[in-house]
Amino acid sequence: MRFGINTTAFNSTPAWVTKDEGFFAKYGIDAEITPIPGGETIVAALVAGEIPLTILASTALVNATLGGADLAFFGCFDDKLRFWLYSRPEITSVRDLRGKQVAITGRAGIIRRATELALERNGLAPDQDVTYIATGNMPNSYQALVAGNVDAATLSPPSIFQANDAGFRMLADTGDYDYKTVISGIAGSRGWVARNEDLTRRALQALAEGVAFAHQNKERTKQIAGKYMQSDDAELLERSYTRLAPAWERTLYVPPDALRSDLESVAQENPAARNARPEQFFDNRFVDELERAGFFQQLYR
Repeated sequence: MRFGINTTAFNSTPAWVTKDEGFFAKYGIDAEITPIPGGETIVAALVAGEIPLTILASTALVNATLGGADLAFFGCFDDKLRFWLYSRPEITSVRDLRGKQVAITGRAGIIRRATELALERNGLAPDQDVTYIATGNMPNSYQALVAGNVDAATLSPPSIFQANDAGFRMLADTGDYDYKTVISGIAGSRGWVARNEDLTRRALQALAEGVAFAHQNKERTKQIAGKYMQSDDAELLERSYTRLAPAWERTLYVPPDALRSDLESVAQENPAARNARPEQFFDNRFVDELERAGFFQQLYR
């Protein structure tokens, strides 16, 4: 089974752990982790049947589903917006980005939403006051900032630590906004899942074990992340783990209020979101079954 991820940044570590520690294999799944940069590109791959399941943030899925795609979240292990807006040193505030170029990974994904939120909270009109440059992935955004091709970039670990050490200026931490959203949801088409319920359940079990392992085995988890990120920088991996891992959810429950936040933001540009309900975008039945059976509790004994 091809299993999609959106980024080769530290956020994808639970999927890498699930693969390398043999949890997919434990549940009878021969998984190929497939990086597909950009939320809209992942959505297209799901719709086309090129990948059956993927890690995906909510913005792209909500927009696609409102447009008629038969997609939903069946699990989630991160539901807090945590991205950081960095700029060149001479730019001292978010307001100074007016008329400037800002790197985002894609035109319709969660990175754009995080960037918009930072701009809005600081009095700017996102679609009027800055020019977005889509880079495809987080490392590319960081490199665009280093090369001077953009004035600012929205980043995540480990790029935020590289940017900080290189003297770039942090303008905004979206974690300060306490904005709940699906960052690392496990998405698929409802049609595919209906035909493959047992496989879906086993994939969720495998990923839940991967998350539990990541919580309980820091050193091995950092080693696996370094392999996929092609980094042997021990300090960078430690800082990334410390910043992100504590927020990985110990169950895979998709919180309805996270989707509610997304619908409110999407409604600004897509009127169809105003009458939509969060339940249209997720299905917690497999997670609920596992919870009732004590599966998640057993992982943390």
